[in-house]
Amino acid sequence: MTRDEVDEQVSKYLSNGGEVDVLRYADKKILARASRAEFHIDRAMDGSERSKKYLDNMRARESGMIFSKTDRWKK
Repeated sequence: MTRDEVDEQVSKYLSNGGEVDVLRYADKKILARASRAEFHIDRAMDGSERSKKYLDNMRARESGMIFSKTDRWKK
């Protein structure tokens, strides 16, 4: 996807009432974390207790933060 296509999609999203907090490129750490979370989401849907526990721990860690993920990404 080219930068012009991205700009077009973002402007379309904003014109439809969407809100963009921060646009930035994902680094290796963010990609690895997202990949791991998707892996566990998929496994939890198949009934893996270990993955369900992992997702519960992620939710508990996020709920224990002072600011939500959306607030942390806002400028």
